[in-house]
Amino acid sequence: MAAPRSWLCRRAEGALAAGHCVSARQFPSLVRIRRESHQSSAQYPRHPQTTTSSGGAAGRKRSNKVPDEHDEIEPGEFRRMMEGVDREGMLRMIARLSRDIEENPQDANSLSARGWLYGELGDFRRAVEDNGRVIELDPGDAGAYLNRAHAHSELEEYRAAIRDYDAAIRLAPGDAAAHHSRGACYAELGNLGGAVSDFDVAILLDPDDAAAYYNRGLTYGELGNHIKAAEDLGRAIELEPEMAEAHYFRGMAYRDLGEMERAILDFDAALELEEHYGLARHARGISKLNLEWFQEALVDFDAALALNPDNAGALRGKGVALGSLGRYDEAMEALDRSLELEPDSTETLAARGLNHASLEEYELAIGDYTKVIALDPGDLRAGYSRGTSLMRLGRHEEAIRDFDAIIELDPDNEGAYLARGFAHAELGDYREAIRDCDRLVELSPEDPAAYHARGYAYAEMGALQLAVEDFGRAVALNPEDVDSRRNRATLYRELGQPEKAIEDYDEIIRLRPGDSWPLQERQRAIEERRRD
Repeated sequence: MAAPRSWLCRRAEGALAAGHCVSARQFPSLVRIRRESHQSSAQYPRHPQTTTSSGGAAGRKRSNKVPDEHDEIEPGEFRRMMEGVDREGMLRMIARLSRDIEENPQDANSLSARGWLYGELGDFRRAVEDNGRVIELDPGDAGAYLNRAHAHSELEEYRAAIRDYDAAIRLAPGDAAAHHSRGACYAELGNLGGAVSDFDVAILLDPDDAAAYYNRGLTYGELGNHIKAAEDLGRAIELEPEMAEAHYFRGMAYRDLGEMERAILDFDAALELEEHYGLARHARGISKLNLEWFQEALVDFDAALALNPDNAGALRGKGVALGSLGRYDEAMEALDRSLELEPDSTETLAARGLNHASLEEYELAIGDYTKVIALDPGDLRAGYSRGTSLMRLGRHEEAIRDFDAIIELDPDNEGAYLARGFAHAELGDYREAIRDCDRLVELSPEDPAAYHARGYAYAEMGALQLAVEDFGRAVALNPEDVDSRRNRATLYRELGQPEKAIEDYDEIIRLRPGDSWPLQERQRAIEERRRD
């Protein structure tokens, strides 16, 4: 009676499909802040309008004319006057302000205005310096703290930015943008709890700010709370329906929740808003892989590669899709190219290993899995896959060492116990096989495979009645388990109970009406019954 090694292979493929081959980092480690969304109620905007490389605000036509006078102009009024001014005009205004500051170094208004212009032009170091001088002149100027905080943030000096936001909030409490921006800095530093707290306050102060919901949603995603992430991103979409990023990240949250079809709808929406949104197209392809829509996934990966032929992730996804469609040579070409671009990608190496295994190139598969383990010794899936490939080559002792390593790191790993049990059985060490299967039954008492594996071990060591009972448990849990019925029928005949074997063959014939072997075996069982 042969062990169901085909089942072992499917288990290995399933582990890879769930992990290496189609996994993707769902949320960025650093929260993506929509910087154009916040306007501080203090002196200047926490985030200036998104600028082009030439310094002009995106989508805004600018003039090179500058105001003739600026003395005693309120900061907010000055900012409004400068809205239509282009980079050249801003530079002329900076020169004028610099002359004024040279004449009067105590001119806080000119220092503040020049600091804001430096921020608009992307010269954040000078913005920090000018706002620092304003603070020296007037330690109670909340707007100067806000603007210096923004400049520090743009320079990735997040701790300094947080100190300035702290001061601004103390001086002018109730500013939603200040809390929002400080939350962004906390997120950048990995203090996700602090970030959520600030986003909470920002939303309380300004419940209609889509960006605050967006950023809190991303932070919840980083924390692994994908339900709350989806809720917040949904609220952001309600407030700003054309926010493509919110659709994308809500799709990622749904994907992490296992709701692939809902995820795809969001990726569709993101792509309708931004046709060349490569991340959304790639994520949609991954989701389709998870749904086993391999041909549709291939279309997405090809489209992503049309935008960027050197997209290693899209090449990996294409390779997985092609391999799943049985187009192994094309899959290997895509995976090889992906590895040329990212030689140390454990996901791509594992995917290529699976492709080699599908071609029964087990030595090559083992080579790829070994590279994965060298790069990431804690990668249990690669260890499992290498172990199953070693079993295919009859190298059961080596396979057992891989399964031992998995169990040492994860004592409740069901797949490792199952595979090690089969490996022990192949070596004739049936007691160890049964011990592994006993543990598997403890971990997963409703898994028919556990009873099937133990039944196989009992049968091989001659404990036929115990084997019959375990195959019976497997059938009770999965009435369509043909392998367990076939093995039980064989044992019934060995135990001199052909009439029970006939019942199993009858059910197998019903389940597989086109197969000839159950008909033949049933006839033999009938003849055995007659002889008895």
